[in-house]
Amino acid sequence: MKETYVIPQRFFRNVEKYADKPALLSKIDGNYRPILYRELGNYVKSIGLVLDSWGIKHGDRVAIMSDNREEWIMADLANVSIGLVSVPIYPTLSPRQVFELLNHSKPRVLFISTTELLQKIVDSGYEFEKIIIFNKPQDPKIKWIQDIIKEGANILLENPRKYDDLTGKVNNGDLACINYTSGTTGVPKGVMISHENFVRDVDNSITIIQIFPEDVFLSFLPLSHVLERMGGYYVPMILGATIGFAESTETVIQNMGEVQPTILISVPRLFEKIYGTVMSGALSGSVIKKSIFYWALKSGKARMKNEIEATPISSWQKRKIKIADKLVFSKLQQKTGGKLQRFVSGGAPLSAEIAEFFFCAGLKIYEGYGLTETSPVITVNGPGHVRLGSVGVAIPETEFKIADDGEILVRGPQVMKGYYNNQEMTNEVIDSEGYLHTGDIGHFDDDGFLFITDRKKNLLVTAGGKNVAPQPIEESLKLSPYISESVLIGDRKHFISALIVLDQVAIKKWAEDNSISFEPYEEFIRNSDLYKHIQKEIEKQTVTFSRFENIKKFRILPKDFTIDDGDLTPSLKVKKKEVLKKYSYLIDEMYNE
Repeated sequence: MKETYVIPQRFFRNVEKYADKPALLSKIDGNYRPILYRELGNYVKSIGLVLDSWGIKHGDRVAIMSDNREEWIMADLANVSIGLVSVPIYPTLSPRQVFELLNHSKPRVLFISTTELLQKIVDSGYEFEKIIIFNKPQDPKIKWIQDIIKEGANILLENPRKYDDLTGKVNNGDLACINYTSGTTGVPKGVMISHENFVRDVDNSITIIQIFPEDVFLSFLPLSHVLERMGGYYVPMILGATIGFAESTETVIQNMGEVQPTILISVPRLFEKIYGTVMSGALSGSVIKKSIFYWALKSGKARMKNEIEATPISSWQKRKIKIADKLVFSKLQQKTGGKLQRFVSGGAPLSAEIAEFFFCAGLKIYEGYGLTETSPVITVNGPGHVRLGSVGVAIPETEFKIADDGEILVRGPQVMKGYYNNQEMTNEVIDSEGYLHTGDIGHFDDDGFLFITDRKKNLLVTAGGKNVAPQPIEESLKLSPYISESVLIGDRKHFISALIVLDQVAIKKWAEDNSISFEPYEEFIRNSDLYKHIQKEIEKQTVTFSRFENIKKFRILPKDFTIDDGDLTPSLKVKKKEVLKKYSYLIDEMYNE
């Protein structure tokens, strides 16, 4: 029998195979409650049958606007199971941004989580034929998803074959979603991703990353982002694993302790925060505490080398690792739930030093790489295939070329069908040979590991004609426990400068130790002793870079980057264009003084 790459067919195999196994875990009234595969399958069928009864037909678009929760999964599976196209919308977007995406994709139906979010739709001015809400509505015109499930269950009783007939008409090449890029620059583009794009990407990725039905995931990255959609949702649903939902991005650590996941997919920001907190605590401790910490880190390197280089661990090293775990690393291991076997990092570059720290602590981070346009995975590290600082090796069926200017070109079954209603832009990024031009600069080493240098558009060309890749420098700066984020400046300038965001926990402790008033913060960040301290940190973290890459001047920003302030995309990438615009007065100050 020919293999199918249709999402619902793969999902319903698991509904039969793992009927009484938890598919989803949600925190209700203080405790995590399971939804079994059998139950989830029935909910999906019911919702799909109601959509069909409304005349929503194969190929129609259906929007989903919600935070991560079980109903998001139900809605999407119902859509794709009857040939509809999901259009995920980030809940953090403004009404104007929401309208732009909806007006472009023109969905007929909306799934939405709360009345508060529904007001954003009202303010946008876009009108849907039908709206289904996850929380119980006040307006009788709005359909409650629980009522939809009951209505669909009755349809299924009356016509048991109807749903199978609908699912049987879905083909490999049918669109599963139009996923709008979160966009660090420019207008978001509607990436058309088919069932086969997603399923082939799942099948090929898990051969390297090694995921199994026994795995438990914790979902906290937005499901509107393709990394979480594919890696944190389609992978477990296609394999028969379990998904637990974090209550919010702020409670991830707490929820890890409750769900006890074996795997967690994240962007580097989570790892940077954990690393910064641990390092800050170690540096602020007594001389003895510092000595124990660094001894433990040194002892943990034997464990790291065993995983990465297959170097044997001697019995003496095993004893030292056991002591290091007991004295230092066990606290961090327990905070992750005690069962975590691997993290997967994607969406942005991960510092090799941070990855090394986690490996030493007995927590493996496997970094991967991809784009929304590639569904998204094209390379990934995995057990037996690890090189720190790289984004891994090519997954099966994926071909690469490196262009003359260093740009990475990729071809494979996961490459999108194109940009929705924009053939001209599609032709700009996918060439006549079918290679997608990623916009990233990089190279492969002799063992096939890919290293990303920077975004092609991010390269800074100084007034002296020197090319500076900001990404490695920015990542290096964040290794300081006192620096949370940085943005390099210098394009067509005579020297490189930086905007710095401080880690407020670490810097507050430094201020207390040095008898410097931390409040008001706006005055504190102008303190001359603070500037000298951060200058030393910058020099320490950039000592290996060339002279022309040195940061001559910097300014400390008055607050952290946030999604709400427009500094970060929903996937937590820095919107450099917005940041440079917002703080242009500080940039002018540095270059005009």
